[in-house]
Amino acid sequence: MVAEQIRNVRAHIPAGVTLVCVSKFHPVEAIREAYEAGERHFGESRVQELQKKVPALPADIHWHFIGHLQTNKVRDLLKMRPYLIQSVDSVRLLQAINDEAAKQGFVQDVLLEVHVAKEESKTGFSPEEISNQQSAISNNHYPNIRILGLMAMATNTDDETEIRRCFSKAKELLSTLDVKLSTLSMGMSDDYRIAIECGSTMVRIGSTIFGSRGSTPNYTVRALPKAVFFDQDGVLFNSMPYHARSWEWAMHKHGLPFTENQTYQNEGRTGASVINEANRLIHGVDATPELIEAVYADKSQHFNELTGGKLPELIPGIREVLAFLKSRGVQCWVVTGSGQKSLLDNLRKTFPDTFSGVISAFDVQHGKPHPEPYLKAWERCGFAKNECMVVENAPLGVRAGKAAELFTVAVNTGILPDSALWEEKADVVLPDMQALLAWLQQCQ
Repeated sequence: MVAEQIRNVRAHIPAGVTLVCVSKFHPVEAIREAYEAGERHFGESRVQELQKKVPALPADIHWHFIGHLQTNKVRDLLKMRPYLIQSVDSVRLLQAINDEAAKQGFVQDVLLEVHVAKEESKTGFSPEEISNQQSAISNNHYPNIRILGLMAMATNTDDETEIRRCFSKAKELLSTLDVKLSTLSMGMSDDYRIAIECGSTMVRIGSTIFGSRGSTPNYTVRALPKAVFFDQDGVLFNSMPYHARSWEWAMHKHGLPFTENQTYQNEGRTGASVINEANRLIHGVDATPELIEAVYADKSQHFNELTGGKLPELIPGIREVLAFLKSRGVQCWVVTGSGQKSLLDNLRKTFPDTFSGVISAFDVQHGKPHPEPYLKAWERCGFAKNECMVVENAPLGVRAGKAAELFTVAVNTGILPDSALWEEKADVVLPDMQALLAWLQQCQ
């Protein structure tokens, strides 16, 4: 019972320490139960999840954004007026929040995330970088941001000495800053009591209150795979928001109604397949070659305009996943339905010595959800099927991996619910790349 768990937690939290109930991945009903028990501070890590929960819950809830925030999501997040953004981890993100808050006409409260853990997968400013931000703060370089303090996470370990080192480092940094900041957010379900002892003024507690997320089975493979096949869009690059907007624009230009949701539902198909599907829905027949060429050219041009010809941001945590697999001698491949040369060129530039091969729309006759792309990667890698694994983020990509009889892990980086991935028989569904890395590390 959520209310009972809250009472148990609050018994260990002194006055003056704010409890943030980490409600990410938990249903509205559970949040409402915590609200009725008196809680008002809730933490979420994904903008699209907040967009669903905010209108469904009381208006006096204080929403804390605690996950990695991508700059292209800042506008949507600020439209919801979050109470506090705790995970500001770069100067680029600071500037993006300041600029967008100025456009929307308000001042946004934030915390600076400081990296004190002995884990490269954790993000944040180094202590030195935090110190270097003092002049910018005191000189009001960010007039539409109010920096209240720091947020920190300890190393993921059972070593209490190491946990105390992390928290004490953050506390020491806060106290030595010339700019006086009052908020120190650190401590989660497993270590919040230590964090409070070390000076935390805000704790973020999820599983102790709400229980486990319940969506991912405790499945452990016997050994690391010898080859992993990665989808590109939504797995390596955070390019799907740009694809969604450019597909919608190009389709409408040619008289084919198309929505953002349809882009995610069709993710993984070749461009020709997506256009054919849209044309069949409206006109009952496949698109002509001329229409396919025109729509795809317009879509690609609009995509490049939206990105300014720049590389889309990487999915947070993907570099750490790839580095771990490479350190274990695992082959990594890219299997994508993309035929967009700009993205494929950027792939090779961004990961020059990472991938053993790339299977794209130029290599297959049938795109996803047909198994051909993954079967081709499997044939080329030279390993048995039970030595290979697929990493996908899209329902049709999961379907392709399973049709190829390959173990398929889904990492939900998009706007569709987890159920859309489970329905396609994913072997595992995970919320982000950090969870994938942890899952791989526990493979024997």
